[in-house]
Amino acid sequence: MSCVEKPQLRMVWPQRLINQPPEVETPVGYEIRHYRSDDEQCFYEVMRLAVWPGWDAQRLDYSLSRIIPNGWFMAVEEQAKTVVGTAMCLHNCTGSLLFWGDLAWLACDPAHTGRGLGLALSAAVTSRFIEAGYRKIGLHTEYYRLPAIKIYLKLGFLPMLKSGDAIDLWRGVCQKLDWPLTPKAWATGLAPNNVLQTTSESTLNGSSEASEG
Repeated sequence: MSCVEKPQLRMVWPQRLINQPPEVETPVGYEIRHYRSDDEQCFYEVMRLAVWPGWDAQRLDYSLSRIIPNGWFMAVEEQAKTVVGTAMCLHNCTGSLLFWGDLAWLACDPAHTGRGLGLALSAAVTSRFIEAGYRKIGLHTEYYRLPAIKIYLKLGFLPMLKSGDAIDLWRGVCQKLDWPLTPKAWATGLAPNNVLQTTSESTLNGSSEASEG
């Protein structure tokens, strides 16, 4: 019996915040800095520890061709001077999102999670996009990356509901995170972005009622 792969979730920075870059609050004992020319091996190790093995120069090339200037951030543990987290600003990361910037490849060494590094890195990426003049900022993530999704929600990103499948996935995510499922509010918050919202009003109403039950 084959297993059907679930679609990625899409989240978008609301237009009302497009001129309000989030504050980067770096945890005590850490530094958020830009990429340096000798960071690649440290990056590969962080990705391996974050359960994304197999990164090498060839795989990195695709992202390098899309990172905007000063758009690759590293979280560094100050005492050991060790890179323990990373995130990227990617332009048109899928090749089909013209004029979009995507928060991509947020990852942290598990030994340093739970200290606010993911939030600081995500804020740094979002702020850099706003500084660079991007008017459309988003991200893709997997439904099971619950700690990352909670970071994105706390920062201000809103779920983009394109189908009934997405709504079902978000219902499960919100239940696990104890986060309000508010599809109408999400759709309203994203409307100024001119993002295609293919979800019907009746489906949204159904989701809203289910969340309240």
